[in-house]
Amino acid sequence: MKRSSIFMKTMTLTLAMILLMSSAACGKKKTKTTKSSDESSNDTSDTTPIVSIPQTESTTTLARYGGSLPENDEQITWTESDMDPVVMYVKITSGYLKIRKGPGTDFEQVGNLTAGMQVIVVGKTSNNWFKLEDGYYVSGDYISLTP
Repeated sequence: MKRSSIFMKTMTLTLAMILLMSSAACGKKKTKTTKSSDESSNDTSDTTPIVSIPQTESTTTLARYGGSLPENDEQITWTESDMDPVVMYVKITSGYLKIRKGPGTDFEQVGNLTAGMQVIVVGKTSNNWFKLEDGYYVSGDYISLTP
């Protein structure tokens, strides 16, 4: 009778330890170590997922604004000069760039653009706002000729 009691206590203790260790392992985060340059990059023993973070500047194709807004009905009361269509890029560090009905923050916002998007510019106003091919405007402070 004594042997079965010892066996039961040992089994119970073993199962409790296994349960404790497995629950502790579930909450533990694996940290990725940096490999030295002489280590093989084919080592698959590290199972930490690799997350790709998009760069502001890249060689991949950037999203292009297509101008899917209805025709701009704002009456032009400002001076603007036409220019040959040119591709420009949205240069913001956070949030989005507002598309407006006219060249200024007092005009209604009709849409927005995200960082790196391409826009086709067809005109420029005297207060540094650019006219997009669909007749709407964005601030020149936030677009550039380079991606």
